[in-house]
Amino acid sequence: MDIIDKRILVISDIHGCLKEFQELLNMAEFNPNLDQLILLGDYVDRGKYSKAVVRYIKELVENFGVIALRGNHDQMFCDWLDEPIETLERYFRNGGLATIQSFLSFDIEREIPEGSEELTYRKWAEEILAKNKELIDFLANLPFYYETDEYIFVHAGINPNYDDWKNTSEYEFIWIRDPFLHFDHPFDQTIIHGHTPTYILHNDPNIFYGNKKIGIDGACVYGHQLNCLEIKDGNYTHYCVKKEEEYVDQES
Repeated sequence: MDIIDKRILVISDIHGCLKEFQELLNMAEFNPNLDQLILLGDYVDRGKYSKAVVRYIKELVENFGVIALRGNHDQMFCDWLDEPIETLERYFRNGGLATIQSFLSFDIEREIPEGSEELTYRKWAEEILAKNKELIDFLANLPFYYETDEYIFVHAGINPNYDDWKNTSEYEFIWIRDPFLHFDHPFDQTIIHGHTPTYILHNDPNIFYGNKKIGIDGACVYGHQLNCLEIKDGNYTHYCVKKEEEYVDQES
């Protein structure tokens, strides 16, 4: 069955919230034989169960043809594994410790002897890479966008200043806010994105419907909700699961 003939379900910014993700799929009655599930990135960081989320998504992609795209947090995790000292400050500031903890079997807060922090961080990265090669390779090879005749699916957005949106840089696909959020784009397709929480877009965690732009990041990991956009016969339906546990902010 071609994707045009399927019901499309779109979810973004899971951030280690495994229970909410699985509940949302159940709520939407996801059927891999009839539906096309598209995930817009940010599977890791801040939430407790990043490794389990990545493993589950990898299984969905390999067994059921789910489309999983890359987010900026997935990229930051891969960057940290490659350069654990050089990228340390930014990654830890953006919730990376929760992801690292989920990939290691010991309490990392007890593993940092004073004076040997750099050696410890390198050891963590080496152990994660050695024991999780398939999961890390999966994350490192995720595409930046997916398009149909009617939609562009992407984590953060596209640069509307290009004549061809595909000239958007890889960095912009996963990080852009302005000018994408604040200006209309000239392209025919509707862009469905995450990255920027919808409460920033319209002061509400529910899905934001703009001018040929739909934002779906409900900021679940911050204590709000995980959203699912259903597209069927040109109509939109919204499912959501509320976050049960409060999130303790890690600086940003």
